[in-house]
Amino acid sequence: MEPPVKNLKFPKSAWFIVCNEMCERFNYSGLRTILVLYLSTILNYTDDESTMIYHSFIFLSYFMPLFGAILADSYWGKFKTIIRLSIVYALGNVILTGASMANSFTLETQRFITIVGLICIALGTGGIKPCSYTFGGEQFQLPEQQDQLSQFFKRFLISVYIGSLISTFLAPELRKSAQCFGRDTCFSMAFGLLAVLMITAIVVFILGRNLYVKRKPENHVIFKTFGCIFYGVRKKIFSSTSSEAHWLDIACNKYSKTEVSDTKAALEVLYTLIAYPVFWALFEQQGSRWTLQATLMNGKLDGISWEIKPDQMQTVHPLLALLLIISFDRVLYPFLAKFGIRRPMQKLVFSTSMAALAFLLTAILQYKIFGDSTVIPTTEGQLVVYNGFDCNARLLSSSLQFVGHNDIDPLGFAKFKYTPNSDESVVNIKLKLNKSCDAYVNYDNLDTNVTVSRGKSISYFLTSSSANKEVKLRRIDHYDDFKKPKNGHPSLRIIIGDDIEKNGSLALVHARKNHLSYNISSFTNENFIQVAFGNYNLVHGEGRISSNINLMPATIYTLVIRRSGGDSMESKLYATDEGNYLHILWQTPQYLCMILADVMFIATAIEFTFTQAPPRIKSFMSACLAMTHSVGNLLVVVVSALSFRKQEHEYLFFSGLMLADTLLLAYLSYNYKYKVFEQRLNDRNNDHDDVDNVVTNQSGLQLEEK
Repeated sequence: MEPPVKNLKFPKSAWFIVCNEMCERFNYSGLRTILVLYLSTILNYTDDESTMIYHSFIFLSYFMPLFGAILADSYWGKFKTIIRLSIVYALGNVILTGASMANSFTLETQRFITIVGLICIALGTGGIKPCSYTFGGEQFQLPEQQDQLSQFFKRFLISVYIGSLISTFLAPELRKSAQCFGRDTCFSMAFGLLAVLMITAIVVFILGRNLYVKRKPENHVIFKTFGCIFYGVRKKIFSSTSSEAHWLDIACNKYSKTEVSDTKAALEVLYTLIAYPVFWALFEQQGSRWTLQATLMNGKLDGISWEIKPDQMQTVHPLLALLLIISFDRVLYPFLAKFGIRRPMQKLVFSTSMAALAFLLTAILQYKIFGDSTVIPTTEGQLVVYNGFDCNARLLSSSLQFVGHNDIDPLGFAKFKYTPNSDESVVNIKLKLNKSCDAYVNYDNLDTNVTVSRGKSISYFLTSSSANKEVKLRRIDHYDDFKKPKNGHPSLRIIIGDDIEKNGSLALVHARKNHLSYNISSFTNENFIQVAFGNYNLVHGEGRISSNINLMPATIYTLVIRRSGGDSMESKLYATDEGNYLHILWQTPQYLCMILADVMFIATAIEFTFTQAPPRIKSFMSACLAMTHSVGNLLVVVVSALSFRKQEHEYLFFSGLMLADTLLLAYLSYNYKYKVFEQRLNDRNNDHDDVDNVVTNQSGLQLEEK
């Protein structure tokens, strides 16, 4: 008879690993939350450049696990790997904090120091990623503690989301609410706090050093795995006949049965990983594209003075993720089971489907923010006339089709349509000002010609020459540009009367950020320029001409300035192709879908990879899982470099790509055969513990034993 199984308790060492993970995730999640805004607002990178740097950092963070796994499984062991690379991690945080404080350095120097800090952080966090949860999993004896192992993975994830929840809320508050080094924000305080938490993570992990089960690394185990694969492939190609059931069985004459068996099991898991990168590509854009989308939205809450920061919307993710994890066993899994979703691969398919839906909702929201854009038919031309006088003007023409009426109010404008016979046509018009402008020459009869172009809009400005006060209709040199910038910033054009001197004394100054201003001389060519949205004041010298010039995202503006007598001036702002300043909480539906996808995907992927991987190479398999994360971020970098003209088209592209990837994952799920590995711990306090490995198929039949 078999001896009774001893009732094993949940290992105390696992709690130190959970606490270490919470502190480390506090650091990493907080950094990801504010990084893209630090790059775009402090280091002055463009939105596309910030996105590429952000995802390159994430790419490196999830590429380094391969080297961390090699060090852990073949040389240092998991404990020493985590300790040593955590120190590199903390050093990177200190460098990044120093870079954010280096206000006296040049921008290029500050950028260089920041990149060095990010590389160190990526090396550190990437190195420990494949070791953390696998090291925790090795504290359990399988299959006797399978249920406790599942509880560990749940607590591990809870610690991840608790750390993320606190940091994603606190880091934006610190960088926005405080001011330092002459800026309206204080990224240094946020980065400094994150560095302190990383140092705390190292201390907590060291405190449990005498409790850990430390599996002795097997020399070159990962290289042997690759060698087994290459040997089997080479023999399969160059061997004319083979009676082996599996092509890897050919390698049995060079490698042990355990090495060949483990390699087979590893390859079966690796086949499923090819479908993971696209999911990570969508998942990681919460910290880049979704944050940049949130900057175009209104975060104010009625009744209180506090507002939701753009990067603070990411706090929704860990908050709701915690609720979902808690409800897994009692609510979510039973609900999915009613639809036949029970196996791990089936849950992964459900997750990727929700991610595709999340990006479809993101594209719809982006379209609503940008609103409609003017499209002029290719056979038609448009003419716009702005009135720079303080009296009414009437435009007369037998050829033009008036859009509305042909009377133009003081500082007003009117639109006209015309169908030209060629690419450009000249049309004769007559303009008359009423008697209140009789101080101007030819105010009552201006006979002139205008140009109309097919498929384009041309603007004219009704003004007077400063010399003899003669009324004239001046053409704006550039065609009207109705293409909204991809980043959603407002486009502004300033039209100034010819009798106004265009010098540095005339400026557009932000009402809240005094350092943000635009000199009117920048607009002298009267073309559209991207500006930051917000409230502005138009000032001339020490005086203020106009206040509350409110520029909204995704809107095209024309500001007309005229002299109203003496040195006084007046202005009027016109908005065309207006965007919609939606509340930031409209991002909630896409976050809900992505959170449901994320929690299900991560929890399932971690447990699936750990339980389906042979014990000898669990860190390697964990690294391969992280590598899919890395490839997903590389995909975002490539797509960002391609630069879709409209952001909603990029979102739709990712949604369609995720849908295709879901079909691939469903196919892989249908063909996958599940395995069960056994893990025996001989001496739980010995640094050189051996782990016995038994692999069985779904029916429990033993296939191989070490």
